[in-house]
Amino acid sequence: MKKKLIIVTTILLGAFLLSACAGGPVHGSTWPGLATDGSLIYLADGPFVYAVNLEDGREVWRYPAERDNDLVFYSTPAVTPDGLVIVGSAGTDHSLIALNPNDINTETNAPLEAWRFTGAGDYWMAAPLVLEDKLFAVNDDGNLYILDLQGGGSSKEATVVELEGGSLWSQPTTDGERVYITSLDHNVIAVDANSHEVVWREDLGGAVPGSAVLSEDGSLYVGSLASQLEKFDPATGNHQSVVDAENWVWGTPSLDGDTLYFSDVDGNFYSFNTSTGSQNWNPIKPNGPVTASPLVREEHILLATESGSIYAIDREGKELWSQEIGGKIYTTPVAVGDLTIVAPLETEFYLVALDLNGRQVWTFTPEN
Repeated sequence: MKKKLIIVTTILLGAFLLSACAGGPVHGSTWPGLATDGSLIYLADGPFVYAVNLEDGREVWRYPAERDNDLVFYSTPAVTPDGLVIVGSAGTDHSLIALNPNDINTETNAPLEAWRFTGAGDYWMAAPLVLEDKLFAVNDDGNLYILDLQGGGSSKEATVVELEGGSLWSQPTTDGERVYITSLDHNVIAVDANSHEVVWREDLGGAVPGSAVLSEDGSLYVGSLASQLEKFDPATGNHQSVVDAENWVWGTPSLDGDTLYFSDVDGNFYSFNTSTGSQNWNPIKPNGPVTASPLVREEHILLATESGSIYAIDREGKELWSQEIGGKIYTTPVAVGDLTIVAPLETEFYLVALDLNGRQVWTFTPEN
């Protein structure tokens, strides 16, 4: 019965995400996107993208200045080397927009658009990947769009790679030679980063809502709703299961040296040694399902649960501390210096900053 309840919960999460296309999400209905450039926190949450000061949680700017019902944001923003913040809309306007935080409208306190791409056919769920002077962005229309970041102008054109797959919800991964894309239609796809040709495609037998991860030895690892962690040869696509999880693996595994940390939606937390090919310890279980990726810090590994708690786990699998945030946590927290930024749902605040011991430093709630 418990497994069935978890499955129902996960299906509802997907329904919440898809509901954004119909009417646009509000805080508490879909999980937000969270990123940082080391100076500001960027939160994509429904009608707005917010820039938040790391020191005190103060709002620095928001985009757009006024609510636009055609624009809806919840994909994780991407920050380019020259400081642009790129975020895609999941509203009826399917634009991919580059914001310039250094060019603020003094009247509205909103950043100006550096450029806008309008050629996609559906909503943006995944963060784009920046690779040198190119942007690799996957859209829910099943296509990969490759944009030149060097070209000027207020609008962008793109090279389109038709992947002939289902919904694309996760950021592409790259080793510089190939770009790896995961899909809800069970496939992992490798695209040549230069020729833009599909190199290989492999079916995992279950949807893949998280990204692929490259280990230090060059192997590719992917978790899926087939309840497995798979190891790939990046050149050929040959793969094998290395861990059978208790339930669906939703989030992207996190790499820490030769260790991969990941969780399943039953709440089991795994530590897999890529050198030995075995688990470091038996899975441990916090207080709820886990869809966010583990956050690797120098002092500990942080785990966010659907039940609204943050757990600090050491590298031996021992719990160091836990902190109840409240609400539900689906978004992977972000680490900046000594702070960990968490974006819960169903709480009065949109963000909370914790210190290394889990103590609250500040919260952020938009003024209006």
